[in-house]
Amino acid sequence: MNFVIHLVIFSVFVNICECKITPTVNNIDIKKSLEEHQDFLLVNKSKIRHTPLTVANVTKITVKSATIKKPPVKPRLITREQIKEWAKEISERLFEIEGKVVRRDVLANSFSDITIEVRNGSAIVDKASEALEDVFERRGNAAEAIMRRAEEISSYVLKNKFQAPSNYTFDDSIDLNVLKKYEPPESEWELPSSCKSLNKLRLQKNLHFNAQISLEATSVHVAPEVFVCNPKIVNHMYWSEALLSTFRENYAQDATLDFQYFCSASGFLRHYPAALWDSLYNLNVGADDVFDCRLRPWYVSASGAPRDILILLDASGSMYNSSNLVTAEHLTGTLLNALTDDDQVNVLRFNVKVQSPISCFNDKLVSANNVNSAAMMSALRRQKLKNESLIGDVLAYSVNLLKKQHNLDKPLSCQQAIVLITDSLYINYTDLMRQLDPEGKIRLFIMWLHDQYGLRDNTRNLGSSMSCDRDGYFAELITDSDVTEQVMRILRVLERPLVAQRKKRLRVYSDLYAHMEDPRRGEFYWQMKENSEQEYRYKQLRKNRDKFLKSTRKDLDRMANLEQYGQYYEEEVINYRLQISVAVPVFESTTVENITIKLDEEKQRDSTKTFPVNRLLGVAGVDIPIDHLKLVMPYYLTGAGGSLFLIDHRGNVVLHNNSKPVFDGDVLRPGYRTVDFLDLEQPALDHYARDYPIEWLDFRKAVVIVEAKGSRTMYAKSIYEGGLRVMLEMREYHWKRIHNHYTLVLSLPKYNHIHVVPTAHFSQKTAEDALKALSGTDFAIHPDWLYCRHVDPHFDSRELELLHFLRRRRDEPNFSMRKLKHLFTPVPLTLLEKPYQCNGELMGRICKEAIATMQWSLEHEDPDTDRDCSACLLGSNTAFFATENGLTRWQLYHATSAHADPPEGSVWPMGPSEAWYRRATAQPDTLIIHAPIPPVRFLRNTEPVVPPLGQRWQWLTAARTLSHPKKHGVIGVAGYHFYPKHLDDLLESITNYHCALEDESKCEPRCDGKNWTCVLIDDAGWIIADQDNDDVMNKHLANEHPIAMKALLNASIFKVRWVHDYQGVCFAPVDEDNSAAPRLSSIILSLWNYMITIINVSRDLWTFYFITSNSFVKCDTEFEKEKRRRRLRRDYEREKYERLHDDRVLLNRTRFAACDRTRPLYELQRNKKAMEALNRPAKPCTWPLVGTEVPQTNLILIAVYKHCPYNGAPLNNSLINGLVEMKDDNFFSDQASRLACWRNRIPLPGRPPNTTCYPHNYAAEEGYRQCGPWLPDPEPEETDSGSVIGFTKILFISIFVHVIARTNF
Repeated sequence: MNFVIHLVIFSVFVNICECKITPTVNNIDIKKSLEEHQDFLLVNKSKIRHTPLTVANVTKITVKSATIKKPPVKPRLITREQIKEWAKEISERLFEIEGKVVRRDVLANSFSDITIEVRNGSAIVDKASEALEDVFERRGNAAEAIMRRAEEISSYVLKNKFQAPSNYTFDDSIDLNVLKKYEPPESEWELPSSCKSLNKLRLQKNLHFNAQISLEATSVHVAPEVFVCNPKIVNHMYWSEALLSTFRENYAQDATLDFQYFCSASGFLRHYPAALWDSLYNLNVGADDVFDCRLRPWYVSASGAPRDILILLDASGSMYNSSNLVTAEHLTGTLLNALTDDDQVNVLRFNVKVQSPISCFNDKLVSANNVNSAAMMSALRRQKLKNESLIGDVLAYSVNLLKKQHNLDKPLSCQQAIVLITDSLYINYTDLMRQLDPEGKIRLFIMWLHDQYGLRDNTRNLGSSMSCDRDGYFAELITDSDVTEQVMRILRVLERPLVAQRKKRLRVYSDLYAHMEDPRRGEFYWQMKENSEQEYRYKQLRKNRDKFLKSTRKDLDRMANLEQYGQYYEEEVINYRLQISVAVPVFESTTVENITIKLDEEKQRDSTKTFPVNRLLGVAGVDIPIDHLKLVMPYYLTGAGGSLFLIDHRGNVVLHNNSKPVFDGDVLRPGYRTVDFLDLEQPALDHYARDYPIEWLDFRKAVVIVEAKGSRTMYAKSIYEGGLRVMLEMREYHWKRIHNHYTLVLSLPKYNHIHVVPTAHFSQKTAEDALKALSGTDFAIHPDWLYCRHVDPHFDSRELELLHFLRRRRDEPNFSMRKLKHLFTPVPLTLLEKPYQCNGELMGRICKEAIATMQWSLEHEDPDTDRDCSACLLGSNTAFFATENGLTRWQLYHATSAHADPPEGSVWPMGPSEAWYRRATAQPDTLIIHAPIPPVRFLRNTEPVVPPLGQRWQWLTAARTLSHPKKHGVIGVAGYHFYPKHLDDLLESITNYHCALEDESKCEPRCDGKNWTCVLIDDAGWIIADQDNDDVMNKHLANEHPIAMKALLNASIFKVRWVHDYQGVCFAPVDEDNSAAPRLSSIILSLWNYMITIINVSRDLWTFYFITSNSFVKCDTEFEKEKRRRRLRRDYEREKYERLHDDRVLLNRTRFAACDRTRPLYELQRNKKAMEALNRPAKPCTWPLVGTEVPQTNLILIAVYKHCPYNGAPLNNSLINGLVEMKDDNFFSDQASRLACWRNRIPLPGRPPNTTCYPHNYAAEEGYRQCGPWLPDPEPEETDSGSVIGFTKILFISIFVHVIARTNF
């Protein structure tokens, strides 16, 4: 058809050219002539209709010669042989540098005489558990010594009725370093305004305690709600001064002890050593002091076994818009914070029906951990209050719910209680409670939200009667200041059974917690951060309004990075000093007391009742920082890829390498205390978040509940390098319980069982040889392991400290491996007198390795030998050798043309904990090219700068295991660190070589960046080298070349593995709508908005008509002029304000909450089928790449064809830690409730705590149930009273007569 059209056109133009044109022939004739052939010339090929086209003015048409398009050039493909040759050359260059600078033969010959052993997991667990048991036992003995001394002193004081002197003062921890001024009371009848000491203590910074302290004294911190000059509290402070001798004796025997303390039930904490309170906080937020030692987890745990607590919160209409609601929520929050994770709790709102504010919590009790408590409080604040309250129904529901707990498959509670918070009671439900709970096992506490100026009713009498009969407590809550004291009274009632037995003292190990910190401080600090960001935005608006308004989206983008992508900063700028505590309850010796009150009557007579006394005097405790536990753990026995971690009796992690307690640099994560070990030790097979495989649930049950000691092999994900790398491997798990509270777990990879053990006795000779081998050479040791260390660090580096102890061992024949006793002297201790501790086995090993590597370390770079690296293709580098025992040696090699100077090897001091060491041991005899993957990190605020990552994140590492020359076993890992730009240059020079031929088409295809581009990737898809001129270290093939990664995924060469982050943080808006109420439909809302717009426009039009109409206003009066002036002035002020303000400057405020996230990671499938698929020839846009393995390395060389567009969905990005989409996501109200529901949907049970249960015995507490009214005390006998009155009358009459007589006289 096209040929016919061209032929017709050609014939027409030929005829035109042959015609004889005369002046009479015009353009119109020509136009008509052409239109006759329009059916052949121009045809609309539309299948719908044929539209005749109009011919344009022919005088404006220029005829162009027809151009014939060339057929597309067939792309020139890079062949498999070609890319294999390139890969081989890259491998040769990498190994060439290794042979020049590493000198593996010298290292291997130095270790020819050492021992080969098989790693014994059970023996490692036994050794580690013995070390931990020793620490726990010594701390427990110290706490019990404080307990015995406190009971002895208090009993003696009570027996002899000693009182504190009237001028007694105490050292307040708040202002120890300040010399105070005396302020006398205004009158002699007033109590002193302060009981604090005026003296100033001499304090010094101590790294062991991480505070400013004085070892010569104790100091006291008093809870904010407690009046410090209360005579009863002053008496307790006075006698507790005598605990100083016990504190000092404990510390003298063991200088590794951390803070010792006695928390009095009256509300003060006496701690040793004396410490400035602000220095105990690593984060000073400027908030009010809310610390109360009685609400700390170690205190509450020591006061009794687990409890079931049901909090009933009145949601009737009388609570609406009332201050009582604020007080009720404050009480609920304080009580939830006071409970431990072993306690089971729920909060129920009730009016005409009973329901939990979180729907998935209905008909159950949940653990009182921080995640559940935060979710309940978050949902509680948005509940609607209406209708009346049916208290009888809610009591019946609550009792039945508590009774059900005994039939569940979980640890039984020791006591059960109901806390009823209401503003009124109209019926006495005592008979109902007796019918529901005839055995009296459930206590009832009634908190009356009482307005002291409100209406009077019978609530006091009814509430007192009901709570007394149920062995509870009745309280009137008038203001927020009453809350803490009432919570303490509830806890005192619950501690009665423990104290009543009077014989056994519980030794309680607490949950993990941050020293001195409180969740409320974190929330307040986050608000301060957002306030600072708001201030910064206002300043930028004032500085340059237009520039700022153009960049307002930056805040939205930052919050998207934080919320959607999970790219928040996760490094620890502040060490929160995570710790556990061992605590022992201290019993009060009083068993009976008389309580006398003044009756509210005209005579104001006294009324006295005698009650039994079973209450705590306080709790004695000793802190155990997690860093102290890490110091005694034998990590050097686990090897590369092995780990030791500690969990509690519920399966929550106490100590783990992958725990992340901080985000945004200095904010404690919500839920950091409730991370289950299955959240960190994840199954290898992919699964939905929290949908754990059955075999892993069985494994957890064996570790946590069933077996005290055992072992099991599991197929697991080994997660490292901040969650950006993962290995799927078989791992051996060995575990053993410690004090029946904690469980120590060892995880070992199967590939690292056989290892080299450089055994040597740490003798004087060994120390002398090691000192000689290390002096004057470059070396580093693992910074977190115990070789030899002073209790209070003295040296600037661990290496200098090691050399110091080598000298001491060389010079001291009777050198002791541990000197823990502290000498109290008025003269500062010398270095040789300071306490220290050593690991003799590890010191012997590292001495052996130092001696063996001496020759290698002395052979430095030499331009005249084969050790000359001035022309090295990979530039300047740092050759290193790292051992399993934490010793790292290195040498620097300088190239003539270098992009950067080589860094010191001390930049990588972690030895077997380094990622490249781990990867090298997993693939023995393979040269691992490791690229650190710096995470994408954003801070909440704009102004602070993210701290730089440092050199370790900017250099590549080539590492390979060094095996025994004769036997099978890994000695260590040797290799070199080099700058990544040199590998880019090497890749460019090999794959994009210069072609000498003039005709480019005759040259072999190469990676010229136009048609083909070459990249080196590792077995996780991260780009190690490419041909781009940038310094980005975290590029991934899926992001840079998605067409290539998609093809690799389709061919099953790579697979996506999902790593769940159960320690994630979400940032929900502050005004997040938690209500589930239905909203108006969009149509109704649109109609309403249109009506509002019409009304506003009509009003404006009418105003305009009224002003412009002459019929209404004839002339301007003075009043109208003044009115117009005011309006102009007002408009000017408004315009001026609008120039300084814009709504876009307002910050989108958020609140953080715990949530689950997940990250996709890619894994190369190193099987025969996958490698055959990788080596297939390129076929553009079907298989747009050609790739091969780089021999004897972990690298893959890939050439990607650049002219194939990718039109598919975006691939999973490994740099994004995205939110987990849970089932029924839309059903839950907010982030906190969502995670709490999801965690409780698949419960992970624990075993009961190692405490003796003393349940509530209703009959044994009969003495407390004096529930009747307070009756006046019996008056003296009538005879005696009458005689006294008669004598008084006679005396008065005689005096009166005598006075009258003298007056008359």
